Amino acid sequence: VRAVLLAFCLALSVPLAVADGLVRFCYDWSCKTPGVVSYPEPWLKRMLAPLRQAKTPEAERVAVAEVVRQFYVRAAEQTPIGADEPGNEEDETVVGRMDCIDHSSSTRNILSFLAHRQALRWHRVGPYAHRTLFLDSHYSATLIATDANAEDDTGIYTIDPWFVEQGSLPPVQPVREWASYRFYSLETQHHTAAATSSAGR
Repeated sequence: VRAVLLAFCLALSVPLAVADGLVRFCYDWSCKTPGVVSYPEPWLKRMLAPLRQAKTPEAERVAVAEVVRQFYVRAAEQTPIGADEPGNEEDETVVGRMDCIDHSSSTRNILSFLAHRQALRWHRVGPYAHRTLFLDSHYSATLIATDANAEDDTGIYTIDPWFVEQGSLPPVQPVREWASYRFYSLETQHHTAAATSSAGR
């Protein structure tokens, strides 16, 4: 991945120091189209300041949601994802559309970036949450509280922008609340069978 980002920077004649401010996004369903979004250091310092100042796990989750929102807003300035609509029903042929594969991958990349920048104190980046019921299949990125009990799932939280308009605050929910009446599991990668236009329900 780093070699790809390095080649990307060189191709654009971007100083190598900016490579640390790059986050991978993908769109057009099932991560068909990859992209790299640049976040300048002054912008990052301003956006991450409230996150670094969080005094409790709850405050950190609130701050993470706002950071994810801001990262998406800036990504929409550099990629076509601003055309995405909530869910999958209204934008089936739109360039820049995002299903749950795109959203969970891009959001997890943001969270991993935050962890790399040591901006998370109370949480670590978790695997994908995958909820299913018959043909319905949906993924979300997750955070896991650092003091979570390994015997249960009370410290696992989903961050899922798929439900909301671009530029809106993504809901952060306990994974069991997010799954509701559906089955769910934690997975390190998406199942290709779910990576279709029906994914994201």
